[in-house]
Amino acid sequence: MRSLDLDQLRAFVAVAEAGSISAGAGRVFRSQSAVSEQLQKLEAAAGAALLSRSRQGVDLTPAGRRLIGHARQMLALGELALHEVRNEVRRTDARLAISDYFRNDEIAGLLGHLGRRCPQLRLQVSIGQSAALAQGHAEGQYDLAVILHAGAARTRVPGLPLRREALHWVAVPGLDLREEAELPLVLLPPGCGLHGLAVQRLQRHRSAHRIAHLASGVAGLQAALRAGLGVGCLNASAIGPGLAIARSPRLPPLPDCGFGLLTPPEEAPAALHEAASIVRTFFA
Repeated sequence: MRSLDLDQLRAFVAVAEAGSISAGAGRVFRSQSAVSEQLQKLEAAAGAALLSRSRQGVDLTPAGRRLIGHARQMLALGELALHEVRNEVRRTDARLAISDYFRNDEIAGLLGHLGRRCPQLRLQVSIGQSAALAQGHAEGQYDLAVILHAGAARTRVPGLPLRREALHWVAVPGLDLREEAELPLVLLPPGCGLHGLAVQRLQRHRSAHRIAHLASGVAGLQAALRAGLGVGCLNASAIGPGLAIARSPRLPPLPDCGFGLLTPPEEAPAALHEAASIVRTFFA
């Protein structure tokens, strides 16, 4: 019965993440020729090409994309098994906070990614508004926090940058924004950064508006928008089914927003700093 070699998988993952054989070889402390040989043996065992090579580097083939998640999980389990045998496993509690503007179906992917790469972590996950999460992180309530920050592309997102997205005015398709003298707004409470941004932009644009509904969270905001209660402001990945970008001369342009990662303090356990690095690879 054939099986996959962990050293070959380690070389494969290193090259895929680094983007080239030479850079990947440095990560596993092997020569470029040795890593190339390992990749050839792995592809022979898999019966398919795993990487496409070009002058710009390497990219995963369809077979490579199917394998890499399994490869990462096998490597993580191998490391965990070795530590278990040596009685070296030190479980580390990790308090992770995530902005509720972060797309729900991505949260499961992020947590799975962390669980596979850092199996020694015991995750405690909180979802909430970015301002409150940032304050909680500053006060030591959270070890890591994924927060949303609105601003122009040149504006620095607090923490380590993860991803930028467009902001849009959003409503149920077909909502007629011309019927009322005031634009009906569906927003989170004033403590939310996007609440202040939306109101400020409308005031500068001299568009009359009123607060039609204040939701306690993004899921409630999306539900109110789908009910046709008004127009809201959402990042692109949070628009969700049943909603569409609203277009009207009464709606001013919006800046981009960005997700950032607030990291543990320097004196925190090494496992938490490793977790911060793994979170960044999820967004790469």
